Amino acid sequence: MKTPIIVIALSLISLSGMAQEMNQTKVDDRIERSILFGRVTLAGLNDTLCANWFKPEFKAYNLDTEILSELKEMDLTGLKMVLVLGTWCHDSHLQVPRMIKLLKSIEFPMSDLNLFAMDTNKKAPGIDVQAIDVKLVPSLIVYKGTKELGRIIESPKVSLEADLLEILK
Repeated sequence: MKTPIIVIALSLISLSGMAQEMNQTKVDDRIERSILFGRVTLAGLNDTLCANWFKPEFKAYNLDTEILSELKEMDLTGLKMVLVLGTWCHDSHLQVPRMIKLLKSIEFPMSDLNLFAMDTNKKAPGIDVQAIDVKLVPSLIVYKGTKELGRIIESPKVSLEADLLEILK
């Protein structure tokens, strides 16, 4: 039963992502400040709204080179990832730049990474977060085809590198 829901959710993500404007902003009523909302790109995260937290954390994060070398040897063919974040969220401020640095370091194709920014009501255009069971941000969900392999929710259990390696094994 879970597989058809995932297939439908991934299809909707793909279709809605094509029609939706990227890097939309809105003033979130709960926190009364501008946030990214909906489908976002890496350029959007590097832009002025997020640059003050994204760029420094991306630069400062030191990858575990031993695990990184193991990850680089893995076959990433057929993998897709969805990263749901909140540009208002402290955990997203820490983990999202680190996740992006890790994915770039293992040469994961950024075209196979879909980024969505939720508001504080846990809503975002272009994605049904309930259908893919996202309650906390950031959530990185790893798929092989339509099958979910695993996810990193909020903060890693061991480290981003170790957790991703565990998912991909």
